Amino acid sequence: MKARWSNRLSQFGLCLCLFLSLTALSGARLASADTVVVQEQNTAKEPEAKRRILVMLHLPAPHFRPDVSYSGGYSNDVSRTARRRIAEELARTHGLKLLEDWPMPVLNVDCFVMEESDAISEEQTIASLSKDARVAWVQTINTFDAQAKSDPLFPVQPANKYWQLDEIRKIATGRNVVVAVIDSGVEIKHPDLAGQISLNQNFIDGNPYIGENHGTGVAGVIAARAGNGVGIEGIAPNTHVMALRACWQEPENKTRCNSFTLGKALNFALTQGVQVINMSLSGPPDRLLKQLLDAAISRNIKIVGAMDPNRADGGFPASHPGVFAVADSKTRLLTNDILVAPGRDIPTTAPGARWSFVSGSSYSAAHISGMLALLSELKPLASLTQIRADMVVNPVNQGDANISGQVNLCATLSKLTSKCACSCHLTAASATAVNQP
Repeated sequence: MKARWSNRLSQFGLCLCLFLSLTALSGARLASADTVVVQEQNTAKEPEAKRRILVMLHLPAPHFRPDVSYSGGYSNDVSRTARRRIAEELARTHGLKLLEDWPMPVLNVDCFVMEESDAISEEQTIASLSKDARVAWVQTINTFDAQAKSDPLFPVQPANKYWQLDEIRKIATGRNVVVAVIDSGVEIKHPDLAGQISLNQNFIDGNPYIGENHGTGVAGVIAARAGNGVGIEGIAPNTHVMALRACWQEPENKTRCNSFTLGKALNFALTQGVQVINMSLSGPPDRLLKQLLDAAISRNIKIVGAMDPNRADGGFPASHPGVFAVADSKTRLLTNDILVAPGRDIPTTAPGARWSFVSGSSYSAAHISGMLALLSELKPLASLTQIRADMVVNPVNQGDANISGQVNLCATLSKLTSKCACSCHLTAASATAVNQP
């Protein structure tokens, strides 16, 4: 009996010590993802009305061809005025109000946002515009949601234990790799992200760039600084993050995006030579985004999407062919096409120079983006097909079935590069335990 009480007291003391060490963090402030206080200045109203559509106009053949420094502007495009006149004429003819526009040279179209009147149904407006030869296509503006529930911390990072990051760092850290994080704003001056963001761009008009919970958390999982004595360490800490703000934080910590803002960010990323694009969000299938994703995949850019457990197909863009669809092991209805990575009780960066614990497939996707950054450093010319074929996964228990999906990072690196700085064998039992709460 005395031995039993002694063991319990020892366990309690260990837990207490761990708690005190986490809360200390050299003066850092730690918050729970479930109790994050959403400050007023970090929230934004949805920037578009419900009855707005996207109208794509064909670009003329002699169109300005952007190089990698092109930011998506119109400054040198002499045909802008002509296309604007066409859009204005279409708006007048169909009883619409022209609001804003953005060039999509990757798809050879210009994208115009138009507001509908209540007099004509959306179906009628789209059908009528689609008959015009100058129009490439017309679509609704879809809404997308982030898939999240809302160095002293490195020992408690799940990926440290199950992906053996200390050992993997001996052969890869993501050096010279650029990962585009298309999300809400990333806090650029966060202690764990300072110097990690190579570029930040805002694609939400009338809404200044700010650091927000979801984008800051995703960026931290991918590329938080290693060895700086505070907080966490990213999966690929030498990766350069391109922070593309296409989503905004709403009250109650919800993060939203739409077709237009995401389209602008994707088009920009494709002109910047990125190797990986992280999209920890989900929504309905979207024609504009599908075509941009296809353009990225054709350029061998690795796209990572977070699976939405509330959608039968996992949600878009995770459901799109060629996208690395990611979930955590608690997600129901996993299939062999879906990768599983840590996504429960993940410590990561938060606005206000804080750290928080987060959960959701958004952060599982961020783990895979970090992994793909490591692979991009070691094997930059590997095709998406080769990476997918060489990815080693272990079974995840789902009821009566074992689904192959839990990524074994060590074995994947070994198979793809013939290098292995760590144990390249992960048992099914330990793989299943990665995401246990």
